[in-house]
Amino acid sequence: MPALLGIVGAYWKPIGFALLLLGALAYRGMLVHERDSARASAAAAESQLTAERAAEAQCESAVAEQNAAVNALRDESARTQQAAETRQANLATDAATTAAAAQAKALALSHAQVASGCDAAIKWANGEAAELGQW
Repeated sequence: MPALLGIVGAYWKPIGFALLLLGALAYRGMLVHERDSARASAAAAESQLTAERAAEAQCESAVAEQNAAVNALRDESARTQQAAETRQANLATDAATTAAAAQAKALALSHAQVASGCDAAIKWANGEAAELGQW
C-alpha cells in the first residue's frame, strides 16, 4: 500500500488532471444528451402544434360551412314566410271581393221585382241564370 501512495504522491497532478478531464467529458456528455432530448421534445411539440393547427383549420372550415347552411335556411325560411304572407293577403283580398260580389248579388235578389205568375218567375230566373234554363 505504501508503494501505491508513493505513486499517487508522485503523479497526483496528472491523475488530478485526468480526473478533471474525465469529469469535464462526463459533464459535456450529459449536456449533449440534455440538448438532444430537448431538441427531440421541441420537434415533437412542433409536429403536434402543426397537427393541432390543421385540426383547428378543419373545424373552422366546418363551422363556416354550417354557418352558410344556416344562413341559407334562414333566407329560404324568410322567402317562404313572405310568400305565405303574400298568398294569405291575396286570398283574403279574393275572399273579400267574392263575398262583396255575393252580398251585392244577394241584395239584388232580395230587392228583385218578380212579376206574379209561374211563367213570369221562370222568365225572370232564366234571365238571371241562363244555365238553369238548359235543364
